[in-house]
Amino acid sequence: MQWNDLLNSKAGRIGPSIIAEMVGMLGPEGISFTSGEPSPDLIPLEGLQAAFKGAASQTGLFSYPSISGYAPLREWIAAWMLREKLAPAWLDPSCVILTNGSQGAVNLISETVLDPGDLILAESPTYPEALLAFQREGASIIPVPVDSEGPLPSALEEALGNRRAKFFYTVVNFQNPSGCTTSDRRKEAILELAEKHGFFILEDDPYRYLRYEGSPTRSYFEMAGDDKRVIYLGSFSKIIATGVRCGWCAFPAALRSKLLEIRLSLELCPPALTQAAVFLFLKELDLDLHLESLVKVYRKRRDALVEALRESSAGLGLRLSVPLGGFFLWGSCPGIKDMFSFARYAATEKGVGFIPGRFFYPLPGEGEETIRFAFAKVTPEQSAEGARRFREALVDFPGRLLS
Repeated sequence: MQWNDLLNSKAGRIGPSIIAEMVGMLGPEGISFTSGEPSPDLIPLEGLQAAFKGAASQTGLFSYPSISGYAPLREWIAAWMLREKLAPAWLDPSCVILTNGSQGAVNLISETVLDPGDLILAESPTYPEALLAFQREGASIIPVPVDSEGPLPSALEEALGNRRAKFFYTVVNFQNPSGCTTSDRRKEAILELAEKHGFFILEDDPYRYLRYEGSPTRSYFEMAGDDKRVIYLGSFSKIIATGVRCGWCAFPAALRSKLLEIRLSLELCPPALTQAAVFLFLKELDLDLHLESLVKVYRKRRDALVEALRESSAGLGLRLSVPLGGFFLWGSCPGIKDMFSFARYAATEKGVGFIPGRFFYPLPGEGEETIRFAFAKVTPEQSAEGARRFREALVDFPGRLLS
């Protein structure tokens, strides 16, 4: 059987995950700056175990659940978003669907609104698994450059021109990979462009509560108000654990029936047991205290990596952009013209892993000298050793251009 001959066009539009490939290159003694996920030592294991035990005692959860997801958790999310001023006053639990992380929400929205040949706008660089979802549906991606204040409205309008895009995908806080946060004034300008050009905004916000400096920004979802041209994606993965696979999307009521119809066709129903456990966990958790403890540790780990890399790579051309929160440190190495080969060399020969930046760009040929480090799972001691290995890789790499 020649299975490749039977694959559909969607399968042909996507390729393997480079992040997974880079993680696999490291040996057991390797130091990994590759994976953007919470540190295992900060997962509230006892609370989660008690919550899952409590959920498992509810026999009704072993039947087919609501297509929208576990109702008490949807009610909690809607109330939380309103209390935190993340949502307009019209939001209620019927406009919240629970998903398999925010990636599940990206997939659901893509399946619901995209046709082959559609145009979408996306930050450049941006989260690569979202790009895969859009490409899988046959969409063409218009890149929108970002700076420290987020996507550039003038560049967005220039790139769009007279064309019609379905939506603009944006990671608004401590973006993966660049670490940038979109300012409120940029959001206002982009909302005006969305109204002018008729696209909606897909706001992905998994890192909002991992802020180390500065004041919180407003959400597009709340700022749009009654205009209702924003879908908000949230996730518990980054503040509880990635393995719980629990996220959500909040949306205008006009989309509800079609989102649920598509959801039913894709997966019948969500895992109620997990969602109930997350709800029970949140009920017993002092969330503010939990977030405060995460921020304290992650800020220390960010600072340790920045200091270690700046000291060890002084004079070797490494440039770093320090984020105000999140999990990622973004940089560039002007002397490295083939970052993927360098990353492979560093992982296999020096035992240190990171992600070449070019894989975060919608179009080929961009970001060839850029690099992403993830610091959440790395202790200050590991950062010091990882930075030392990174320096060795920079010095010894045969493909480095000497200045």
